[in-house]
Amino acid sequence: MWKRRILIGLVAVATLGVSAWFLLQRYAPNLAIEFTAQELQTQLATRFPIQNCTLVVVCFEVTAPQLKLTEGSDRIALAADLSATLGQRRYPGTLAFSGKIRYVAQDGEFFLDDIEVERFELTGVPAHYSEMLRSRGPALLRSVLSSRPIYTLKRDTLQQRLTRMAIRDVRVVNGKLRISMLSPRP
Repeated sequence: MWKRRILIGLVAVATLGVSAWFLLQRYAPNLAIEFTAQELQTQLATRFPIQNCTLVVVCFEVTAPQLKLTEGSDRIALAADLSATLGQRRYPGTLAFSGKIRYVAQDGEFFLDDIEVERFELTGVPAHYSEMLRSRGPALLRSVLSSRPIYTLKRDTLQQRLTRMAIRDVRVVNGKLRISMLSPRP
């Protein structure tokens, strides 16, 4: 008797699943979630300040990020305050760059590619260090951002694992970050 109830329950769940899949195919072929710059800015602010001391002689700290998504552009722009600490001296400055977002599905990681550095300035830096920072700073920023994810979907929750599998494409469209989900239609 209990086997029959389990079988009926499984058939009911399977029927509901097939019905949901059919409705999804029929009525939602282009599933996408869009985020405005302000929504992303709110999330971004919680991740700052960032400090990086990977260079032996200098530490960089990035604070007060300002994210911008421009209508008609496929790039994410970011400006921030920057300070470099060299020994006991601290040099304030600014940083501004933009890039194209890329999603790597198997790892659930988001990257910025095609980095364009618009501004990388530090005030008060001695002349012999200033030239080195101007010439190597943008290249260092490009290499760090293109090889390290800016965000990673975790594997520890079912929701995050399902999200990783469902994302098809991520891009900036019409001044918003659009995350397109897998479409059940071929």
